[in-house]
Amino acid sequence: MISRFLDALSRLQQRHALLLFLALGAVLFAADSLRLRQAPLSPPEVAAEGQSAEQWLEDEVLYREALARGLGEGDLIVRRRLVQKMRLMLETGVDVAEPSPAELRQWIDRHASRYGGLERLSFDHVFLSRGLRDAHLAADAARMAAILQQPPPGLAALSDPHPGGTQVVALSQRQIVGLFGSAFVAQLAELPLESWQGPLPSATGLHFVRLHERRSGRPDYEAVRERAQRDYLLEHRREQTRLALAQLKARYGLDAGTP
Repeated sequence: MISRFLDALSRLQQRHALLLFLALGAVLFAADSLRLRQAPLSPPEVAAEGQSAEQWLEDEVLYREALARGLGEGDLIVRRRLVQKMRLMLETGVDVAEPSPAELRQWIDRHASRYGGLERLSFDHVFLSRGLRDAHLAADAARMAAILQQPPPGLAALSDPHPGGTQVVALSQRQIVGLFGSAFVAQLAELPLESWQGPLPSATGLHFVRLHERRSGRPDYEAVRERAQRDYLLEHRREQTRLALAQLKARYGLDAGTP
């Protein structure tokens, strides 16, 4: 008989986990209210600023009676405040070990762009100037696309004059922005290697690009060490908090993936 009862309870928990969670929460809330009502009243050694012991006792009586009458139930402000306090308890209760020098270097290398490891690009470039070609720009670009399908005789003969020339070698993104503009650089991120792509628009005209290499620079380890350590600890603390929250969900019969 007991076995059948436990099996039925288990099936009920699986089907109605959220309902059971809410019901259990209500039971715990009521039990806590009863405990507070029965607990002896004594003011703390240090009351709130500007608050006398008598005022503290009156506030405590009203607080306990409000809980006992269930006045906090369904109150979104009270619920939000309790959730915030519980989340803060989880976060402050997490113990994350500081990374070793080797672990911190690995962290910085994995997030090189975050710490100033500038990506360097090398590419060939044919430029069609909007100022020089004006109304013929689109037609000239179509002809250039056809020309570049075959190995071109010489890029300098095909390209209009440009401050970046026809070959860019290992320039940082910041340097390329200075020569071509930020909108042009944003388009380079998705280009495949070793094939002509374009035309890519910029503020001054249209560009055909053959990208040869993307290479990330190494950040200055000593310059970013303190910042990287803060980021490392913060992210690992967040991960540990997520695990603690998943354990709480499991305790109340909820799957870890339940939103």
